Amino acid sequence: MTEDIKSIFQEVQGLTESLTEEIIATRRHFHQYPELSWQEVKTSEMLVSQLQDAGLECQNGICGTGVTAHLRGDSGGRTIAVRADMDALPINDAKDVPYASRIPGAMHACGHDCHMAVALGVAKVLNQLSLPLPGNVKFIFQPCEEASPSGASELVKAGVMEGVDAILAFHVDPELPVGKIGLRKGLLTAHCTEFRLKIRGKSGHAARPHQAVDAIYLANQVLMAIYDSVNQRSRPFVPAVLTVGKMIGGSKANVIADLVELGGTIRTIDDRSLAEITTDIERKVAALTSAAGGSYEIEYPVPVPSVKNDASLINMVADVTASLWSEDRIKHLDKVSMGGEDFSWYLKKAPGALMRLGTKKPAGEVTFLHSGNFDVDERALPLGVVLMSMYILKYLLAERLPL
Repeated sequence: MTEDIKSIFQEVQGLTESLTEEIIATRRHFHQYPELSWQEVKTSEMLVSQLQDAGLECQNGICGTGVTAHLRGDSGGRTIAVRADMDALPINDAKDVPYASRIPGAMHACGHDCHMAVALGVAKVLNQLSLPLPGNVKFIFQPCEEASPSGASELVKAGVMEGVDAILAFHVDPELPVGKIGLRKGLLTAHCTEFRLKIRGKSGHAARPHQAVDAIYLANQVLMAIYDSVNQRSRPFVPAVLTVGKMIGGSKANVIADLVELGGTIRTIDDRSLAEITTDIERKVAALTSAAGGSYEIEYPVPVPSVKNDASLINMVADVTASLWSEDRIKHLDKVSMGGEDFSWYLKKAPGALMRLGTKKPAGEVTFLHSGNFDVDERALPLGVVLMSMYILKYLLAERLPL
């Protein structure tokens, strides 16, 4: 028996339209009340409340604040998962909008509020659909995408991928216009390794620097040296990025600091480049600190592997998009993103696809991810619900839903 994809599509669109105001209001609530990594308590409570009200079976408290929900259909069918991350960033919201963050020092600057709102919308649409599901859908609401160790690695250890045959996710893209979806087969994102570096000197009076080892001065030398590591050690045409995003040291203007802490990331697309860069960093840090009479400690928390999209799933997504909308909706991404994404941990358990959902505003400057003025064109949210719903249905129905 085959199903009429056009009639299913129309029903999904109608259900989504009836939920659009609610989807946007939910996103704005999350945006106003962001919670940092591993602190997503109120966020998870709201997710559970909405999911249970919609009639879904929920489990909360996974690894602290993680939430899963099940939409069960034919027990003999396949199971597909949808992942949405939950945490905010430690950034102050600089926007002048009614839904700006009300929590000082916390902001949804990476679109996780949108990811949750879209996933909730998909759950509600599929649960109201007249077509019986020939399989199961699992919704994974993940804490801590923005810190290390990542929430994805912890949830996978906790068993959230057991019984899952495939997994899909969106990430908002403020450089891609609303109505577009960005797709890439294979390697999508870089391998991302965080490093935490402590430079130790010897404290002393500001008037007597000869009696001290100035950790701030030493850290500055180290900073300049390690930034050169990418230029000197990465091979041409093999992308690599090193960024130091944190530098803390000193307590008083007239006291020479004895400790400076630096934190940053190294992003590469192959293991060889990572090994070459980290070796060079440690060689330079060791030489500089030893020469000055200081010392150092460096550690690398659990890294985030590269996302490698499954080609067959990307083909399916592209076919559905082109058939129901048009080929023009698809932006084929020709370059690997140097961003890190812990969605990669799920892909160690099942094939999956991470897709870019265009959220660029129609006019004005692009508001980039991880910036205090980040925002989205909310027209993208209901479109994301329709797209994801149709991708899920095509996966579960397979040949029963010809395009």
